[in-house]
Amino acid sequence: MAPGLNAAAIAAALKAEGILFWIDGRARTVRLKLDGRAARPAARDILYRALNGLEPHFNVFLEDAPFCFMPDAWDHALYRKKAGARYKRISACAACRMKAACPGLKKGSGFDAAPRGLLKPVLPAPSEIVFELTKKCNLNCRLCFASASDETQPLDALREVLRGARELGVRNVRFTGGEPFLSASLLPLLKAAKAAGLYTLVNTNAALPDPELFKAAAPFIDNVLVSLQAVSAAGEKAATGGDFKVKLANMKLLRARVPVFRLGTVASEELMAGFSAYLRLARRLKADIWEIYRPMPDGRGKERAAGLTPGPESFRKLSSLIAAAGSAALRIVLANPLPLCLVPEQQRMNLLGAAYDDGHTRLVFDPRGFFKPSYYIEENLGADLGKAWRSAALKKINSTAGLPRACRGCDYLLKCLGGSRAAAKKARGKYSSPDPWMPEPRLRNT
Repeated sequence: MAPGLNAAAIAAALKAEGILFWIDGRARTVRLKLDGRAARPAARDILYRALNGLEPHFNVFLEDAPFCFMPDAWDHALYRKKAGARYKRISACAACRMKAACPGLKKGSGFDAAPRGLLKPVLPAPSEIVFELTKKCNLNCRLCFASASDETQPLDALREVLRGARELGVRNVRFTGGEPFLSASLLPLLKAAKAAGLYTLVNTNAALPDPELFKAAAPFIDNVLVSLQAVSAAGEKAATGGDFKVKLANMKLLRARVPVFRLGTVASEELMAGFSAYLRLARRLKADIWEIYRPMPDGRGKERAAGLTPGPESFRKLSSLIAAAGSAALRIVLANPLPLCLVPEQQRMNLLGAAYDDGHTRLVFDPRGFFKPSYYIEENLGADLGKAWRSAALKKINSTAGLPRACRGCDYLLKCLGGSRAAAKKARGKYSSPDPWMPEPRLRNT
């Protein structure tokens, strides 16, 4: 198994709970198969622990467990209708996001007789809401998908949205912009979110020349994501117009004060040419995770400078570079949705897939006062979070029904979700269309 994992201890714990597992070293996959004895809280706990340890190093699949047994691991589940078996629905099915894909509980299985309350619906509410506090920004990044504007919401209105999200069952709240530290609402909202027991995330460029702002906010931030588009003063000036010395000092300040410190880089030709320099800096900063983003279309039609953004072949190369740079201390992932079949199977654990985009698990509260599926899908889902989450418009965007037949039967579908719905709409006019970066052989299999 991977470095740092006690393979013997994990294997013994899984066996004790009636869980079989297979490891395919060549494909870097682990399959965990549950039998009837595994329908117990203790089995679920060991499965979650095993999954957390294995996921950064392997593609992990959970076989024969209904989605509601491990609702926080739904994208790892392989649970399909079996010929001759009979199934039933339970009360949790009504609010479950996986209802359309799930045949129900198999009658006569251990899960059919599971203890009351053990089975929970998947995503009855978003796992996260994102507040775009402002569109204003102190930088002018060449690869930014956002559009600068003066739109914003008053603090009282934002507090009300936060209260509603907590009541609905949302667990994570993220604050972004523009640059969120330009908003006077950031600090009071962070304090309110922490007081409500929410997990707090902040996206920032860390380039404001006022370290006291970051010091004041840091005690209320669980997870910070800092955009990183250059590794030198000259590179920063060209890429963002900012001061790299200021940014570097603030990144070190945040690293020292925030539990989880992440870096995020929109892929560019400069990154491709200087990957090793970026990697050295990420390690020097002791980042927990470095996310590399596929450039996404902007919902308001903003065009980027030509020749700056790499295509699918460059992302295949990036995937290989990430695999070669593997480190226990720094996890590097390709974020923003990509078709997982773009890269070899043994590299797919380094792709986050589409679960965090396109409204699959989270919604964004726009400064204009409505929820939308993502930063770059500008569809107005309304101001009521519950109604937005249950809306027909969101279900249509999230649908995988228009994907090629090979996708609909793929073990990776729930992680991949067909790639980017935003890129599909931009390229082909429909959210339900295949991602334009999907390899041609799969597109022919319709």
